[in-house]
This record gives sequence, C-alpha cells and structure tokens, in this order.
Amino acid sequence: MNVSELIALTRWINREIVDTQIPQKYQTLVSLIQQHAHPNQHKPALEADKTILIESIRNVSLWQLTKDQLDLLNALGIGSAVGEFGVHSVEDILYRNVIDVATSAQKTQEILDKLNDGINKSSLIQTGLIGCVNEEKYESENEILIRVSFTGDASMSNVVDFKSWAGIWYDIGRGVAMAHNLPPEEIKIVGATKGSIVIELAVIAQIAATTSGIILAALKIAEKVLDIRKKAEELRGLKLQNDQLAIQLEHEADKEKEFGIEEITKSVITKLNLKENGEGDKVNALDKSVKNLVNFIEKGGVIDFVVPEDKEGLSEPALNIHQHLRMEFQQIRQLEKKLGLLEHKP
Repeated sequence: MNVSELIALTRWINREIVDTQIPQKYQTLVSLIQQHAHPNQHKPALEADKTILIESIRNVSLWQLTKDQLDLLNALGIGSAVGEFGVHSVEDILYRNVIDVATSAQKTQEILDKLNDGINKSSLIQTGLIGCVNEEKYESENEILIRVSFTGDASMSNVVDFKSWAGIWYDIGRGVAMAHNLPPEEIKIVGATKGSIVIELAVIAQIAATTSGIILAALKIAEKVLDIRKKAEELRGLKLQNDQLAIQLEHEADKEKEFGIEEITKSVITKLNLKENGEGDKVNALDKSVKNLVNFIEKGGVIDFVVPEDKEGLSEPALNIHQHLRMEFQQIRQLEKKLGLLEHKP
C-alpha cells in the first residue's frame, strides 16, 4: 500500500464509519442489552435497534477498497465490525449462539471497543499525514492502477525469474492492448515495491475492464482446476496399487484449463467485436495473454486494482465505470481468497 492509499483509507473510515454513526449504533444496542441483563430494570424493545445496526453495517461499501486497504482495515479491528463479516458476527451473538444476555452484551462491547480503537488509530494516522502526502497522480480520469504481486509459485527469486515473468507480462499487456487497438506502450509501469515483489501498471479503464473480466473468469477456472488436482493428490496419498484414477484426474484438470482458456478468449473476442479471420494477429495475441494470465493466477500470483477516488466534477461515464470496476474487483478478491484456501502445496 502506498501512502496516498493509506490516507484515502482514513478518509473512507471517516465517511463510511464515523459519519454514519456506526459506533453510536453499536453503543445504543450494547446499552439496551445491558438493561436486559439486570432483572430489576425495565427491558426496552431491542428488535428495531438490532435491525438498524445490522442494516447500517451491511451497507458499508467495502467494495471501494483495495486488497491492501481491506487488510489494514482488518488489522485495525474495523473490518470485523462492518460488512457481511460484521453482520455475521452480530447475528451470531444475538441470534445463533446466545449463551445469556450478559455474554451477548459483553461480546458486542468487545466488537465496539475494537472498532473505536481502530477509528482512533486511523484518526492519528490521518493527522500525522496531513500536509505530508502527495496525492496519487493520474494522467486522466480514465486511468486505473493494476497492482501485480509475484507470490506463491509465481514469485521471483533471481534475474532469470525476473526475465521470464517480464516476458510473460509483456505478452499479457500486449494481447489486451492490441484487442483495444492500442500499442503495448499504453500500459505504463509507474511503481514497484519490495518484499513480495509488486509491480504497478497504469492502464486506461477499458483495458482494466477487459483485464478484470479475464481475471474473474480465470479465477473460476483456476478454482476448478486446483480442486481437481487436489483430489488427484488425495488419491495418491491413499497409495493405491492402481494410480490410473489419479492420472486421469490430472489429465481432466489440464483439459478443463485448456477448455476454459478457449472460452475466455471467445468471450473477449465477442465482447470487443474482433474478427478471427481479418484480425488474426490480435486474436493470437489475446489468446496468449489469456493463457499467461491463467497460468500466473494458478501459480499463486495476485492481481489487484486501484481505482482513483470519485472527486467532484468527474463525468458520469467515468463514475459509472469506476463503480462497475470496484464491484468486479471485489468479486476478484473474494475468489482470490477462496483460491488461497484451495491452493495445493505438496
């Protein structure tokens, strides 16, 4: 995460959590539950305030955040109090796993304490960064940042790996750019970070939309392929005398992957109105791009997208594509998380 993303997250916390008074709604519910815990006190109705809290935290727009911002939100203790995870936690405390009223009050208070602590930390971060941060510069309102993380078996440990992945990502970028009648130079490298190696690419929104569509479909293929390969490995673990079933499953995984790549390429060709006969060079480049993206994801590589904040004066088409991309990126993150759980590491 870069510094401009960090301060953008603190602003998001103010807008989505503080301004919507989510801590106060938690506090109201805690106070009401505590009254129910005392036998001699008046017991006010709870359902209306339960509903208000649950709907408020469900409506928090987590889809606006990048993967790194979501990770920090969880580290601050805020992520577990909002969104679907927060709804599940509250419903678990109040409906599914109720021990007694006092315990429900205590557990809800614990969520509130973490939430308030996270908001305080966010406020300190924002105060410390004001005046020290240069905003992320985008050349136009049509520009999106793609963050590529070389992790898992897609990691780079030497210059040979670096050369190999550089060539693969050249083919990925070239194929998608050509499909939009653009040269590969339109995809610019604007940053890189240390640790697990991350490359940041600036692209126009149309290229980002095509890339995200390919990635979303590729993740679904990778999920199916990894599931089949995991079953094959489990069969090998049984040490059966006949290994043919495991071998057949491996072949089936390869066929699923090959078929899936073909289907993705056909889908993009149709969507972009490419002609397989008259534009064979574009189709071949696109097919290579799709294959490389699927392989990158299957090996454990992670791709995230950073959409600029919707500032005043942004055109309606730009606002619409930003919203569409953010929602699609959220689906990608959910599938990446699921894929991480499925990932087989012999």
